[in-house]
Amino acid sequence: MSAFNYNYAIVSRIPNSFKYSGQQYTSKYEKENEIDVEKAREEHRQLIETLKKCEVRVIELQEEEDYPECCFVDDCAVVIGATALITRLGQTTRQGEVAEIRKVLKDLKFRIVEIVDPDAIVEGGDVLFTGKEIFVGLGQGRRTNERGASAVVDAFPEYNVTPVRIDGQVQLKSLVSMAGKDIIAVGNSQNANRVMHQIRQVAQYSYRILKLDNDKAANMLYVNGRLIHRTREEIGDRSYSVLQKLIEDGIPVSQSLLGEAGGTLQNCCLLCINVAHFKHIISTLPTTGSFMLEEAGSWA
Repeated sequence: MSAFNYNYAIVSRIPNSFKYSGQQYTSKYEKENEIDVEKAREEHRQLIETLKKCEVRVIELQEEEDYPECCFVDDCAVVIGATALITRLGQTTRQGEVAEIRKVLKDLKFRIVEIVDPDAIVEGGDVLFTGKEIFVGLGQGRRTNERGASAVVDAFPEYNVTPVRIDGQVQLKSLVSMAGKDIIAVGNSQNANRVMHQIRQVAQYSYRILKLDNDKAANMLYVNGRLIHRTREEIGDRSYSVLQKLIEDGIPVSQSLLGEAGGTLQNCCLLCINVAHFKHIISTLPTTGSFMLEEAGSWA
C-alpha cells in the first residue's frame, strides 16, 4: 500500500475542559481567553465528515475531561506501515492521553513500539513522514528532543530519519506538511523558512516545494488523493487562490478555534492503514456514536 492511502482515522471528541487549553501552561488564568468549545466541536465535526468523504473510516474516542487537549491525537503516536510508536509527550499533564490511543492501535494489530529511554520526548506533531523518509523537529523546552528522535530511528529502521531544528514551541507539522506524494507545503515565517532550508540541505530525495505566504496555509492533510486545507477566511485570498489553482480535489475546512489552542489539521486525527481489519471499527463511544521552488505559489 502506497503512502498517504488510509482506511482509518482515529479522533477524540472535545471535552468541556478544552476551553482552558493553553492556559493550563500559564501562571495566570484569563476568562476572556477561554475557547468557545461548541464552535471548536463544530470545526471538529466538519473535519470528521471531510475524512469520511475521503473514504476513511473514523474511530471516534470518548473525550476525557482530565485531558483538555485529548483531541490532538496525532501527538500520541507515530504510525507508519504496520508499526506504531507510542510517543512520550513533553507536557507531563498530557502524557496520560496515549493510553486510549495505545489500546486502539493494539486492537488494530499494529506492532506497538514503546519508548524505553526515560529522558526521551517526542510528539507526533514533530514527526513528518514524506512517504520516503522521516524528518523530526527538535525544539526547545518541552518539545521533542534528540533522544526522542533516536526513538523514532529505532522504531523505523527501514527509513532515513533526520532531525531539523525549530525555534520556540511550535511543532514541525505546523510549519510544513505533505501536499502530495512528493510535494512539501511550507509557510513563510522565519521559522518555516529556516526549517525548509534545513530539509533541502539534508533530504535524501527530491521534492517539489509549495511555498505559501503564511504558515496556516501550509497546514493541510493529504488523504487518499484528496487535499484537506484551511478556509479562505483563515489563510487569505492569495494563498487560497494558489491552492485552488495548483491543487485538484482540494477541500477547505475551518480550524480557527482549534488553532487557538495550537491545533492543526494534522494533529486532530491519527491516520493509518490496516487492511486486515478494514471492516472492524473500534470506538469508546456508546453504540450510538459512531527542491526547486523559488517563486511563491508555483512549482519547480
